Amino acid sequence: MLNGWLEEFKAVPLSPTATSALPAAPTSPNLRTAATAATLAWTPPTGTSDAKIVGYRVTVSDGRDPIAVTGGDVLVAQPSAKGMFRVIGGLKPGTACTVTVAAVTAAGTVPAATVSGTKTTG
Repeated sequence: MLNGWLEEFKAVPLSPTATSALPAAPTSPNLRTAATAATLAWTPPTGTSDAKIVGYRVTVSDGRDPIAVTGGDVLVAQPSAKGMFRVIGGLKPGTACTVTVAAVTAAGTVPAATVSGTKTTG
C-alpha cells in the first residue's frame, strides 16, 4: 500500500507557485581609501519586495574572491535601511580599484552598486 502511494507521489511535478521580485541595488556606495586598505560603505535597498536580503557580496577589482557579508547586521539593516560598511585590507598602495556591492536574496543576487577609488601611497 505504501509503495503505491510513494509511486503516485513521485509522479506529481513540483513547480513554484510564485516568483520573487528582487530588490533594487544598494545605494550611496562610498569608498574611503588608505595606503593598504579601504572602507566601503553603502545603504541597503529601501524596498526589499518579497525577497528578503540574506547577505551582500562585495567584489574588489584586484581579482580576489568575493567577500561575503552575512550575519545579524544584515538582518538589522533591512527594515531601517541602516548604513552598512566593510573594511577591505591587503590592497596595493597607490593603485586604483573598483569595488561593487550586491545584495543577495534567496531568489538571487540583485544588481550591484559600483564605486572606484585610488589608495594613497602611504
